[in-house]
Amino acid sequence: MQGFNKYYPPDYDPDQHKSLNGYHGKHALGKRAHKIDQGILVVRFELPFNIWCNHCSAHVGQGVRYNAEKKKVGNYYSTPIWSFRFNCHLCSGRIEIQTDPQNTRYVVTEGAKQKMEEWDPAENGQMVINNAASTSTAPPDPFASLEKTVTQKAAALSEAQRLSALREQNDNHWSDPYAASTALRSSFRTAKKVRLESESRAEGTRGKFALGERIRTEDLRTPARGSEESEWEKREWEKAKGEMERAKEEEGRKRRKLEEQVGWQGGKAESESSRRRTSAGGSSRDASRRPTKALPSSSSASRSLIPRSTSAPSSLSSRATSSSAVKALHSKLALASAIKNDPFASPLARGGLSRSGSSSSGLSAAVKVVKRSKE
Repeated sequence: MQGFNKYYPPDYDPDQHKSLNGYHGKHALGKRAHKIDQGILVVRFELPFNIWCNHCSAHVGQGVRYNAEKKKVGNYYSTPIWSFRFNCHLCSGRIEIQTDPQNTRYVVTEGAKQKMEEWDPAENGQMVINNAASTSTAPPDPFASLEKTVTQKAAALSEAQRLSALREQNDNHWSDPYAASTALRSSFRTAKKVRLESESRAEGTRGKFALGERIRTEDLRTPARGSEESEWEKREWEKAKGEMERAKEEEGRKRRKLEEQVGWQGGKAESESSRRRTSAGGSSRDASRRPTKALPSSSSASRSLIPRSTSAPSSLSSRATSSSAVKALHSKLALASAIKNDPFASPLARGGLSRSGSSSSGLSAAVKVVKRSKE
């Protein structure tokens, strides 16, 4: 524990010595006040800007600290002018810097020169001091003074009217303090009731869906029906729903545009496939009803695969058949690639294309017809 007791010698006289420092012949600041009789006090001084030392021509940066002798050298009106003398740490040369209260800055008066670095105080967030009015010796402009006085009087009149209106309104509002306090407390009760109802609904939602403490109560609050907040949420919901429908329409428009570019029409393809399946099913039923016949030979069967025309030569018939078969093959290949590369196609459509046996059989039949027609 630090001791606060002091030893007073027997020959200590408080009227003569005043204090123990006076009795021992010491100053309270110690070595810092060894020149106090000359008005000099040693303080820690920090350079306010960059300087060049005149003794060693060395550069000393801003913020370097020295033990400087602080002394009062004059006054600017009632503000003292202080002088700070210290030795350069590189060459031990004497440097002196004084305060300039008139321009609110420091001035190098001996042993060094300031490094000139121009900067705008307004750009650096400093206070700009205008000394033009204090240093100007020209007489004031009487017309400018008159205009300023008239402007100030007009502004005072307008503000006085506004202030009187505000005072009147305040007096009318608080003419009956009990009624005003009752209305204020009633509004507080209404707001509290709404808040408690919202919190109860939020807790009900939490218990209904077993959300626990994972979601805050503020996120589960729902407004009461018929309130302004509920109407606002309804409008926002309708707005979001409309945006979603517009997005779906835009997606459908892009899909139709892409289908038109690849030359595929889903409705026609589906109708043709359904008609083909129906005709195949009808022929199989008819064949089951008709009596069985002997199967033709392989040569007759191969000849029956090639269609014949009674009105045109065989060469023209084969060319027309091959061209129609090639067109059919190309259309089916384009349809398959379009469905495969369509970004809007559903996975069922892509899977159905790979599993459809009728389309693969149709493609193989078209290829066989083309090969035989070329032969």
